[in-house]
Amino acid sequence: MSRPGFYFCLCPDSGLLKRQIHKLLQPHDPDSWEITTLWSDDAELDQKLWKALNIPNMMGPCRAVVIRNCHTFQEARWKALAPALKGFKSGIWAFFCMEGEWDKKKPRVPACLEKQKFYKIARAKGWIWQFPGINRQNLPRYLKQRALESGLVLESGVQEKLVQILPLDSRGVDQELEKLLLLAGQSGMVLMEHLDVVEPRSHLDIFTQLQKIQQGQSIARVWHKLFLDQQTGQDGLFPFMGLLLREARILWHLATGQEDKIYLYPGVRNEKIRLAGRLGPEKIALMWDMVLEAEAGVKSGAVLQDQALENLTAGMYRLFRPD
Repeated sequence: MSRPGFYFCLCPDSGLLKRQIHKLLQPHDPDSWEITTLWSDDAELDQKLWKALNIPNMMGPCRAVVIRNCHTFQEARWKALAPALKGFKSGIWAFFCMEGEWDKKKPRVPACLEKQKFYKIARAKGWIWQFPGINRQNLPRYLKQRALESGLVLESGVQEKLVQILPLDSRGVDQELEKLLLLAGQSGMVLMEHLDVVEPRSHLDIFTQLQKIQQGQSIARVWHKLFLDQQTGQDGLFPFMGLLLREARILWHLATGQEDKIYLYPGVRNEKIRLAGRLGPEKIALMWDMVLEAEAGVKSGAVLQDQALENLTAGMYRLFRPD
């Protein structure tokens, strides 16, 4: 057996998860693998999982089964997976993505998972990759790697400045580097003056909080970050409302069959289509109502900005939370 039978990826950054899975596939004829992605909140997940992990493609390519947000699985589902993970299947390779936030620099692994025999095997054989995500300490290393891959050359002082202003999210970093790649032109040299196109970090941090709300992560953690922004003098409410309105427009187009009116990166597009389908037009329309209510409350003096932000965040959490 030249490769793992299955694999666990513990990281809160979806972009880094994707890179790691492709890295693991690389030594095993990557072109021969068909990637099938399944989501934890899929109503038909159990049936899809059973088929994906048990029935190989008889005449087609091998199947890499990527199961997202597995940190939300209950004990019954982990137990049900055990039979499918017995024995080695040459045409099927499962990747379990544990995307919950870390606690005290350690990933949160459910006790019910740690008790499973297949997880003990993965731990003993080293079939587990864990990474806390991007932070200010490891961002320079990530920047160097991405610059090398894309052919960018950073003028003296540029990397230090980027470390200060870039978001702590691989997709956000990659999007900003794509802008800089266009500005650098054929020379590939990123100058200090090019950094004017990089989004302010506070704006992108708010976008990260919106992503956390959409993923159903702890509302306490989202509030904590937003309140810290307020204490440091950052005006979080109105940028947050702007992001919500933009998100509502995108989701509305996707939910009503108007996909041709928007452009998104393929990976992001698939996530948005899934979310739009789960919410439906009625819930998406509520996003506009919530934003208008918050704006009217602040402008009329009925509520303070921090109160409006708290109410808006709580409302969005209830809206995006799986039923």
